[in-house]
Amino acid sequence: MQPLTIQRVVLAFLALELSAPTRTDGFSCSSSSMTAVASIFLGNPIGETMEQQQHEVKTVEIAVRGDGEDGILGQLFGSSRDKFFQDILGKRVAYFPRSEMERDSPVKGIKLSSLYETNDWISLRIRGSREQLDKSTMCYEQMLEYLDGGGSVVIPISPSDYLHELKMNVENELDIADTSMNVYHSGPSAVALNIHYDAYPVIVLQLSGEKEWIIQNDAFGDSIKDVNTWKNITMKEGDVLYIPKGIYHAATTKEGFNSTTHVTIGLLS
Repeated sequence: MQPLTIQRVVLAFLALELSAPTRTDGFSCSSSSMTAVASIFLGNPIGETMEQQQHEVKTVEIAVRGDGEDGILGQLFGSSRDKFFQDILGKRVAYFPRSEMERDSPVKGIKLSSLYETNDWISLRIRGSREQLDKSTMCYEQMLEYLDGGGSVVIPISPSDYLHELKMNVENELDIADTSMNVYHSGPSAVALNIHYDAYPVIVLQLSGEKEWIIQNDAFGDSIKDVNTWKNITMKEGDVLYIPKGIYHAATTKEGFNSTTHVTIGLLS
């Protein structure tokens, strides 16, 4: 990892006045506080207390159905589909690089101009700040300029968007009533959200570019100041990441990329 990338990772911690773990070049670490991942990774068990809080997962564990590896979940997880539901869901963080799978990603790239045209709920983000995009004052070209300046856009997928079919396929195969699906498209050196946790489990699919993540790997359920171990994961196009409810994480555009895009699928019910 280059120095500028280290600075971006550290800034996510400084926003909360925390002591950030340090890293040296590449995937090596200067201490045991942060380690990097370049292959399939299973995080530490989150513990019984945290598992009991994964309410959204109980329905999914019982109801999962579909066409095995030919269904949307098979496209997401490849041959690891069954392992995901048996050993991972609601129990630990897991990362599946596309290079380790025998299936193509269900979605490749991003049709940003299409989403701009069909979605009226785009928000502008820089390090946790939030402002609704007003199409009457910000045209598509101006939005691109905002992104080039290190900004991000968050786009909640609605029925009019081309990615809505993916959302419906996931819901149908999991047999759950609702998911949230948000596209995060970021410019260079961008951090859309400071380090945080989600109130529901999420599946992340990398659509374009590369993004660096830091993810909590101990002290589950405790204050963020008690966390000593963080995992660093670089997601490439087609990679999949699962983060249980309540696990701290943050992401930033990898150095050398002008843009990066991922979509999160939140398991709401």
